Amino acid sequence: MNIIKISTLFTLLYVSGAGIVQAQMERERADVNPSVNAFWTPTLISQATTEHIPARNLNVTIMHSFGIATRDVIRDFFGFDNVQNVRLGLDVGLTDRWSMGIGRSSQLNVVDIRTKYALMRQDKAGTKPVSISLKGDLGIITQTNNRPLEDDLSTFGSIIISRKFNDMFSLMAAPMYAHFNRLGATGSSDLFSVGLGSSIRLSNRFTLSAEYYPVIGDRIEGTKNAFSLGLDIQTGGHVFQLFFTSTEWHLEQYVLANNDNQFWSGDFRFGFNVNRIFGL
Repeated sequence: MNIIKISTLFTLLYVSGAGIVQAQMERERADVNPSVNAFWTPTLISQATTEHIPARNLNVTIMHSFGIATRDVIRDFFGFDNVQNVRLGLDVGLTDRWSMGIGRSSQLNVVDIRTKYALMRQDKAGTKPVSISLKGDLGIITQTNNRPLEDDLSTFGSIIISRKFNDMFSLMAAPMYAHFNRLGATGSSDLFSVGLGSSIRLSNRFTLSAEYYPVIGDRIEGTKNAFSLGLDIQTGGHVFQLFFTSTEWHLEQYVLANNDNQFWSGDFRFGFNVNRIFGL
């Protein structure tokens, strides 16, 4: 069973029992997370947000990206016939502030192990005007390539700062650092960025989201700053995220290192994320 069939099976599982899980999600959020929620999901599109999974809850994610929509439109049906990357992930809330997760991407068969911790949460009283979280990620290429394991490792760290300004608008900035022990023929690489993200709430069911990765300083030759624009849809027990993006990657360090397409030049692709929370 290939990864596309597995992701389809996951999607079918999501659809079942939505009402029960939605009621449980609402109880959890009301009981254990009285702070301000700037975003609906722990991941905006590919960037981590300051939102956290409540303790003893499991977030299952499916992330898809397709081919460039503007190339061979008829042959590739706007890129839908060309599945570029699929990531399946599991994240568990160990406490209300700390989560751990693991995922696997079809591109290069990258396995990522990640963690996120909330240092501060914005509150309604205004005594804490922003939310601050720390995120770390270890990526391991598991595709056979006859290289030593240490050459296939990448690490990532970010400090995520967000603020919900009102019921409609939230903004975040995330200074981030990525290191690759070996990246293609370039050897080791260190990359820096200040990731930017925003969310505009349209209704109780829909929000618009956008994110941008401006690489600061040295970059991999030929790469461009990645940009994504999305629509979040709240549907019972899960959140669907539909988006257009310049990058095929769902891991931040690879977005910084491997995006060679320019969104505003028409080099964008369609993708979607599905987030489903289960109580443990």
